[in-house]
Amino acid sequence: MADGDRGKPLYFDPHLQVICAVAMMSMMGSSVIAPALPAIQKAMDIPVEKVGLLVTAFSLPGVFIIPITGVLADRFGKRVVIVPLLFVYGIAGALSSLAGDFETLLALRFLAGIGSGSLSALSLVLIGDHFRGNERTTAFGYRIAGGQTANGLFPLFGGGLALIGWQYPFLLYALAIPVGLLALAVLDDDRQPAPLGLAAYGRDVWRCLTRFRVATLLTVAPALMIVNQGIFVTFFPLFMEDRFAASSGLIGLILSVRVVSGAVVASQVGRLARRFGEVRLVVGAFLVVALAVGSVPLVSNMWGLALSSLLFGISSGVGFPAYQSILVSTISDDMRGAAMSANGVTNRIGQALGPIVAGAFFVAGGMEAVFFSGALFLVAMAVFMGLALRQA
Repeated sequence: MADGDRGKPLYFDPHLQVICAVAMMSMMGSSVIAPALPAIQKAMDIPVEKVGLLVTAFSLPGVFIIPITGVLADRFGKRVVIVPLLFVYGIAGALSSLAGDFETLLALRFLAGIGSGSLSALSLVLIGDHFRGNERTTAFGYRIAGGQTANGLFPLFGGGLALIGWQYPFLLYALAIPVGLLALAVLDDDRQPAPLGLAAYGRDVWRCLTRFRVATLLTVAPALMIVNQGIFVTFFPLFMEDRFAASSGLIGLILSVRVVSGAVVASQVGRLARRFGEVRLVVGAFLVVALAVGSVPLVSNMWGLALSSLLFGISSGVGFPAYQSILVSTISDDMRGAAMSANGVTNRIGQALGPIVAGAFFVAGGMEAVFFSGALFLVAMAVFMGLALRQA
């Protein structure tokens, strides 16, 4: 059966429900405030090129916290790590609504980023722990679809709340607190004995991660996230307001098209992979998202922007699960946790660098330079992936 051999759909499994809820919390990190960025920028009189720091401050802690929490999860168990992270995330995120100045808001965003940083990677590891065979593939699909659905809905909620005031979208982060309570009740106490031979294990991890195919795959997430966070989350809303005087609600609606379309397509990636192959899907995703990004400055109405958002969502919905599937199948079971942690780190690096890189392009050449440069970068990545993965 498609959902395994349990006699009922896999989504009834409480562990999968927790995994999907954790993924939803991690994926709403920046999307929930994206529609409010123009309002925040005006309320706090932030230079346009510095608005992206609100995204960077949230993303940067993950670069450092993911390896640490990976070790802690192996030593003390996933539940003991995930639950406190969810509480920190929810509390710091909600308190951001009370920030009185830009510096305080950045500090709270950084603290919320510490809580959120490892949630996505740990949810992937939980799937590896609890599911096998076809059930594991199905669980990955549900996780991606659930996370993408949240990423589509939260901009709507965030945009609607931003119409009341820039502070209110931050209150949505408090949803991480009940998810933490659910995780506390459902997840098992999976504490493991302290691993022996740490130096030998470290050498094995290094050899695994520096294999050409693995190292190549670890560039996919940061490349896509540089564009996602730097262009679509940060500068796409600013472009809509500047070019079309779009409201926060309309910005949220356009952004939600991107993620909802990604969720729908992600649920069909298995069928697409059987027909076209996962490598072709990854290369194709880069080309389609390049088209979506490069077309933005050329459109003349909001329908054109909605189409660009749709294309970006479709390409992301195909690209992310396709490369994750290749990566998981490339790594042995005993190295999978380390590989997923490394993938999480590179993902966060892309998130943190995206707004900075896009801001630099804006300073150098204006709004059009942001989108055209992003499109050229994506075409180069498509060529690189096509050659590297075919030869690996």
